[in-house]
Amino acid sequence: MLLNNAISLRQAGASDWPAIEALLLANKLPTDGAQAHLTTYLLAVSNGEVVGCAGAEVYGTLALVRSVAVAPGLQKQGIGRLLVERLLHEARSRDIAALYLLTVTAPEYFAQYGFKRMKIEAVPAALKASAEFQGACPACAALMALTLREAPVVDAALPVAVLGAGPVGLAAVAQLVERGLPFIALEAGKQVGANLRDYGHVQLFSPWQYDVDHAMARLLAPTGWTMPPAAELPRAGEVVERVLQPFAALAQVAPFIKLGARVLAVSREGFDKVKSAGRDKAAFLVRYEQDGEVHELRARAVIDATGTWNQPNPVGANGLQAIGEADARDRIFYGIPDVAGALRGRYEGKRTLVVGAGHSAANALLALADLAKQSSTTRLAWAVRSPALQRVFGGGDADALPARGALGASLRRLRDGGTLEFFSGLRVTRIERFGGQLRLTGLDAKQQAVVVDGIDEVICATGQRPDLTLTSELRLKLDPWLESNEALGPLIDPNLHSCGTVRPHGHRELAHPELGFYTLGVKSYGRAPTFLMATGFEQARSVVAAIAGDLAAADRVELELPETGVCSSNLTVEGSATGCCGPAVESAPEAMVAPKRGCGPSSCAPKPAPEAVAPKRCCG
Repeated sequence: MLLNNAISLRQAGASDWPAIEALLLANKLPTDGAQAHLTTYLLAVSNGEVVGCAGAEVYGTLALVRSVAVAPGLQKQGIGRLLVERLLHEARSRDIAALYLLTVTAPEYFAQYGFKRMKIEAVPAALKASAEFQGACPACAALMALTLREAPVVDAALPVAVLGAGPVGLAAVAQLVERGLPFIALEAGKQVGANLRDYGHVQLFSPWQYDVDHAMARLLAPTGWTMPPAAELPRAGEVVERVLQPFAALAQVAPFIKLGARVLAVSREGFDKVKSAGRDKAAFLVRYEQDGEVHELRARAVIDATGTWNQPNPVGANGLQAIGEADARDRIFYGIPDVAGALRGRYEGKRTLVVGAGHSAANALLALADLAKQSSTTRLAWAVRSPALQRVFGGGDADALPARGALGASLRRLRDGGTLEFFSGLRVTRIERFGGQLRLTGLDAKQQAVVVDGIDEVICATGQRPDLTLTSELRLKLDPWLESNEALGPLIDPNLHSCGTVRPHGHRELAHPELGFYTLGVKSYGRAPTFLMATGFEQARSVVAAIAGDLAAADRVELELPETGVCSSNLTVEGSATGCCGPAVESAPEAMVAPKRGCGPSSCAPKPAPEAVAPKRCCG
C-alpha cells in the first residue's frame, strides 16, 4: 500500500541498520539497544531510500515503542502517522496487551493515539531490561502507556482441551502434564495415533531423533522406556507402537484421553461469532460425540491438533471433485495404500493410475513398481498436474534427510526407466466407467484434451486440506488461500518457494483473535504440503508455555530443522504431507525468509491519515 504513490512500508532487516541509525541520529534519538530489535521495526521507504522508522521491543505480552523517526525535510507529511498506525496494528495482531514509551518532547503527539501518562515507578518489571530504561533516555522523559486489551479472567480449574491424540496432540499433553495443567484430550479414533496407523506401513524419512517429543521421552523414562536409535528410520506404525501408545498408557495421561470422541464443533459458552463484549472471559465449549451420545466440555483453552489426513484433496484439478469422481469412489484410494501387504490383491494384475506429485505419490508408485516386478500383469501410470517435479525428486545427496533424498532419486529412476506411463501436466476433469474400467479425461498444459482409458484403480495422492467447519463459530485469522494460520502463510506458500527451513515460530504465530485458541500441527499449515513432525513438537512446547503464562519460555526458540537441498521459486505443487511428518510423505521444509505475496501482514500500510506534529527528540 502506498502513501502519495511514493511511500511503502516494510519490515526491517539486519542490512537496514546503517540507514536506521542515521535516521535516529538525525532526529537526536537514542540508538542504544535498537539494533538488537530490528525484527520488530517498520521502515518507510521512498524510491529505495529509508525515510522513516518505528520500532518496538517485545517483552511477553508487553512492548516498548521506540525509534519513531522521519527524515528531516519529510516531516508533517503523514509518514510518522503511517508508521505509528501500522505499528499499533502489528501489536494487536501479535496479541500484545499494552504498549509503553518514553518521550521528552512529544507526549501530545502520542496522546492522540490513546497513550496516557503514568508514573515512571509504575513501569512493568519486564521493561526495565530495555536500554531506554537503563539510561539511554534522559531522566526527564515521560512514561506513557496504551492498553490494547484487558487481561481475560481465566478459570484455572477448567481443563485445556486438546483436540486430536496424534503425535503433536500428545506432545501438547506431555507439556501440560509437566506444567501441572489439567487437560482433556479428545481423539476420534479408537486408538491414539489413528491417522499414523492409516499409513503405518510407510517408512518415514525422518529418523527417530525427529520423531519423539522431548517431553514425552522425559515422562516415559521412569517406566524403563528407552529412546529408539536416533539415526534409525521408523515406519509410521512403529511411532504409534513404540512411543504414542506407551505414553498414552501412563497413569497421569490415560484417564484424561477420551477415545472414539469425535469433535463436532467448538464455540464460546454463551457467545456466537458476532458477540464481542465479555467474550474473552467466557469458557470454550467443545461439543463431541462418543458412543452415540453428544457431550459438551468446558475448557479454559483449546489446542486444535486434529490434522488434515481425513480431508483429502480430490482427483479433480480445480479443487472440486472431477465430474463422476464420487460415483467411481470404489475404485479410488485417497492416501497411501498398503500395496505390498493388506491391499496387494486390489492392485496385483491391475493397471493403476497414481495422481499427485508429492511424497505420498512417490511411495505409492515405488510400491506398485515393486509389485510389478513380482507380477508381470501389474501395470502403473503416473499423472501430474505440473511438469515441474523438482520438489518430489528432491535434493538428492544435498538433502539433510538422506531417506528423503533417496526417495526422490528412486522415483526419478522409475520415471526415466520407461516402466510406467507418464502423463505430464494432466488436469483431470471427468471420471467415468467404461467397459468395466475407468476412463479419465482432462486437459494438458496446452489445453489439449487427454483421454486415459483402461484404468482399473486410481490412487489419489494430491494432498489434504483442513476441516474448518469445527471452528466456524470462532474468530480465526487464516491465510486466504492456504487456510493455514495467517502468520505462516507467506513462509510456507508452495507457489513461491521451496528451500531451507520455515522461520522458527510459536504461540504468537499459532494464536488467533479468539484468545486461548491455538491451531497446531499440520492443520496450522493448512493446505501447504510442507510440515515436519519436529515442527509440531516445538509448536506444542511454545503454546503450552503461553497458556501457563510462562512467556519467556513461550517466546524462546528450541528447534533446528534439517534442510531439503532443494531451492526453487517457480514450483507448482500438488503435494502430500501426511500430516505428521514423515513418511516419505512429508514434503520439504520451506524457506527461512519467503518472498512477499502482495499486501501481506508486514508488506503494506493502512490508508494514510493527516499527520499531526511529527515527533522530535522523543525516546519513543
